[in-house]
This record gives sequence, structure tokens and C-alpha cells, in this order.
Amino acid sequence: MSSEVFQDEAVILRVKNWQTADKYAVCFCREHGKIPFVAYGAAYPRSQSGRLVQPFAHLRLSLSPGRKVASLRSCESLEMPLAMDWENLAYGAIIGEAAEHLLGDEEPQEEVFLLLLEAFRLLGKRNRRLVTDSTLLKLLALCGLNPILDQCTSCGEPVTEDGYFSLVQGGFLCKNCAMGDELPFTVATRDLMDRLLHLDLASPPDFTVRGRELMAMEKILHQFILYQTDRPLRSLEFLAKMEKTSHG
Repeated sequence: MSSEVFQDEAVILRVKNWQTADKYAVCFCREHGKIPFVAYGAAYPRSQSGRLVQPFAHLRLSLSPGRKVASLRSCESLEMPLAMDWENLAYGAIIGEAAEHLLGDEEPQEEVFLLLLEAFRLLGKRNRRLVTDSTLLKLLALCGLNPILDQCTSCGEPVTEDGYFSLVQGGFLCKNCAMGDELPFTVATRDLMDRLLHLDLASPPDFTVRGRELMAMEKILHQFILYQTDRPLRSLEFLAKMEKTSHG
């Protein structure tokens, strides 16, 4: 990347306090891809950048490149996230963390930028769990890691009955080709994963989701992301802990 200051649209994936008075953030820029940056002085209560550099915000940033991280020069708000409860924040954190793990630094991709922007907008308007699952599947696809769902990854036979999901081969495995260490993958779970992968998030059709299939699909999805990135989604632990607390 050039050493010159640049401006770009960005969606904020993650923010944390950095030392005493600063904030560290990771964003995905429309023209520059994933970039970590430090907003110096942003932790002070009166800092304008501190008020704007928030998780899932859509901002125009002016950044100065650095050896490891960029420095924020200025920013303006294009769209701030709706007021979120802890559940929306938790699901948003899962999307942001998965994007951070899956995407390489400084690799712009317009479709990824628009997907993240839309997903964060819809968390407070649609079923946040389905928005999150669909977004994760779409992210995998945009990274060239979409699971193979229409045929056996080994023999190529079309999916007609229950089988297994192979993390190594990246998709469905029929009973004849399974080695025994794969995850159970029913046709119903496969159909749900395929539906969410191709779901129009902005205008989704009405459909019914059974809890059993959803939980089975999420187990496979989360393990597949772990396999591809070798990094667990810590935000899932936070969500589970908060759900346990809220349910007494």
C-alpha cells in the first residue's frame, strides 16, 4: 500500500480500547479491503472519532498507512447502526469476527463490502440468527470456500438421501464414500444450508425453519469456518454465555 493518506468508505468489524486513550479497530474498506487501524485519543469522552468508531458503523475514513496498522486522521458518519440489544451486538460480533478471520488484508471485494453493510443493517430488522447464518455462508462463498451441497464431493453422485459433511473435502459425502469421522448431514439440513446460502436478505420469502435442522446446520457451519481459518469464533462463546444468563 502507498504511504500516502487515503480516504475510503468502510464498515467497522471490531473495536477495542487500545492502551489508555486510544481505540484499535478493524474495518473492511470498499476500495482497500480489510485494514486494522488505531484511532488515537478516541477513548476520551469528548472525542468525535470515539463516538463514530463503533462496531458495525458505516463511515468515511481518512487513514494514514503504517508498517503494521494504519492511523485514523479523520472520519465522518455515513450510517450508524440502529440501537442494538446485547443479542444483536453478539450476532454482529460473530459476523465481524468471521469476516476478519476469512478475509485477507488489503484485498478489496465490492460484494463483500455490500454484504457486510447489508447484514449489519438487517440485524435489528430481520431474524438476526438467520441473517447471521446466511451472511457466514455467503462470506464463505465469496472467499471461494462455499460448501458443495448438490453432489457427493467424492464420487459426484447427486444428493438424494441423508449422508455426511466432510470438513476436509468441503461438502456433502454420501454413505458409500464416508470414512466414519464426518458429521451427520441430513437432506433437510442440506436444504436449509442451501436456502440460507442463496437467501435474499433484503426481501426474504416466508419459510419455516425447524430448530433441530437449524442447530445441526450451525454446528457444521461453525466447524467448517474453524477448519478453514484454524481460529475459533470467540463471539459464539459470548453469545452462549449471555443466553445462559438471560434464561436464568
